[in-house]
Amino acid sequence: MKKLKGFRGKYFSLAAILALNATIALAQEGQSVVDNEKQLSTPKAEASSETTELLEETSAPVLVVSKKIKVSEVGAPFASEVYTKKEIEQSHSKDIYEFLNTQTSVTALPNMGNPFAQAIDMRGYGLGSGYENTVVTVNGRRLNNIDMVPQLLSSIPIDSIEKIEIIKGSGSVEYGDGANAGAINIITKDYDGAVIKSYMGDNGLKFASVGLGIKEEKFSISGYIDDYSHDGFKEVSSDGTKDESWNRNKSIKATLTPIEDLTLNVGKTYSKMNVNFANAITLSQYDQNRYTIPSSGYNEYYYSSDALSYGFNYKINDKFSIDAQMSNEDKVSNYMTYSSRSDYDYKSYDTKINYSDGGLKALVGVQAFDGERDAFGNQTTKENLGVYAKADYLLNAHTFSLGARDEKVKYKYESSTNSTEDESKLQAYDVGYNYKLTSKMSLFTNYNRSFQAPDIDRFFSWGGTFNGFIEPMKVDTFNVGFNYISYPHTFKTTLFYAFVDNEIYYNVTSGDNTNLKETEKRGIELSEKYQILSNLFTTLNYTYLDTEIIDDGLGGSFNGRSIPGVSPHNVKVALGYNPVKPVALVLSHTYKSKTYAIDDFDGNYGKMESYSVTDLSATYTYKNYEIFAKVNNLFDEKNAMFADGGAWSGLGVYPINYERTFLVGFSAKF
Repeated sequence: MKKLKGFRGKYFSLAAILALNATIALAQEGQSVVDNEKQLSTPKAEASSETTELLEETSAPVLVVSKKIKVSEVGAPFASEVYTKKEIEQSHSKDIYEFLNTQTSVTALPNMGNPFAQAIDMRGYGLGSGYENTVVTVNGRRLNNIDMVPQLLSSIPIDSIEKIEIIKGSGSVEYGDGANAGAINIITKDYDGAVIKSYMGDNGLKFASVGLGIKEEKFSISGYIDDYSHDGFKEVSSDGTKDESWNRNKSIKATLTPIEDLTLNVGKTYSKMNVNFANAITLSQYDQNRYTIPSSGYNEYYYSSDALSYGFNYKINDKFSIDAQMSNEDKVSNYMTYSSRSDYDYKSYDTKINYSDGGLKALVGVQAFDGERDAFGNQTTKENLGVYAKADYLLNAHTFSLGARDEKVKYKYESSTNSTEDESKLQAYDVGYNYKLTSKMSLFTNYNRSFQAPDIDRFFSWGGTFNGFIEPMKVDTFNVGFNYISYPHTFKTTLFYAFVDNEIYYNVTSGDNTNLKETEKRGIELSEKYQILSNLFTTLNYTYLDTEIIDDGLGGSFNGRSIPGVSPHNVKVALGYNPVKPVALVLSHTYKSKTYAIDDFDGNYGKMESYSVTDLSATYTYKNYEIFAKVNNLFDEKNAMFADGGAWSGLGVYPINYERTFLVGFSAKF
């Protein structure tokens, strides 16, 4: 394994600061080291970075259920971020992408200008392919596609979300293919009563939603419907067409407990959306006027998703239970500009047996994901079948975690002129340890072995020619972290290092998808929430990333270079103030430092400009009613995504978040 060059020198002063922080926190602690693990059923107090209520002192831990074995946030043997319903609601983000990009360590930006299918990235895998290295689920249903289309998070209304859990540098045993950076799990809420929300903004922004639900002892049913539309920011064609968009989502889900130990669940979601977005402009055009109409025109996309999920949970006895979940999804991606349509048929299964006895919690599971795409005159399939086992053992202040996974991936490609198949067998491992210094403070370490089997588009060159099967990607990730979770100060930090074999990338020079032989990623993550006064708080989320290509496998032309599309410094900071109890003001800022354009591995264009956005929100709450207003990009700063199109198109610039916008709205709960 390669030596971590300069790691000690870079982080020596930071280690001293963390040691001091831990010493101060220990001095303040007078509680027992051993938590009562029964508190796992106790929810976190409603606390928010944008709250109209004072943060309350509590020792109840946050549940982290995304690793499939419940563990308290402070006791987790892995790095995590957890965001509650109140934190999500009071951010007043228009969609989940905005929330991720402004409130979490995750980067989310419109993929080549497309706001409905955005590129997400964490842990330094880059905006070009970071989304392929992060597994995203909603209520356990996998959203990753079998091709290079990003996860369609626009099909999940942000108002329907109960909690977002972000697992960093771990999760490959539970989620398998693609969990190199980690996993993002989205849990939607069950409505009880009625909730309505509406807002309007400039450029013809309009939104309305209704959520309804009933909860009884043995039965619950809830659903929502929403409608979003936007007239667009600018003209994208000389005929006056603007980058307008609309999005409509509907969902209903129900649970039934016919007997005491059996729970049945079923859910149906349907989404459809349409968007116009501009093609790239040149750097000089962007510098002169970011509203420039691109000479290459624009794209019009239509998406639809129709998903059915169902399953059951049965408690066999006090120690054993079985959980089985299935889903079917029919999806359409229609590139209407060129009458290019892709039809997808996804089927997934996840069945596991759980065991719990004293300090031991374990599970054995089987997962399958069968994906088929019919497009471009051919049919391509990717089928994943994984078997996994995981165990956590709590011994006083110590938590030990161990897991392994074996997965088979099969590909099949059929066209009128060609038919070929391929198969890979891949393994994942996860070993973790957490030591609780006190009930509120812990140290943890984690090793994770993960993999990514290539998406089916990776087997094709520019223009659609089949270029053969490429190697799977394999990653060894090491994490060391510290947690302090209490009132009025919450602090978390993680140091990580990842060694990557065969990192998958697109070579703009050759037009082929291929592998980088060896790369490294290292960094540090910091997050802090501090209630300075009873009506004044601050939050900070900072990530430092350092990536390096050790051996490009091409003779060394890229050796020593950074992965493009990865900003070394990423900062999200907020200051909240309650001048009077019903009123909350929050000023937040998002900053990403300069980086090379996506796919610019040889650095031809140098580093692009940094990304910087400041938002201001105001909320007035009276009983179950709320009025809110928000200004995005308060200082009217221009920002963009930059991508290297190679010899075909050169450097392309996609303006994003490049003008000040406003919205005002209300919500009510009954």
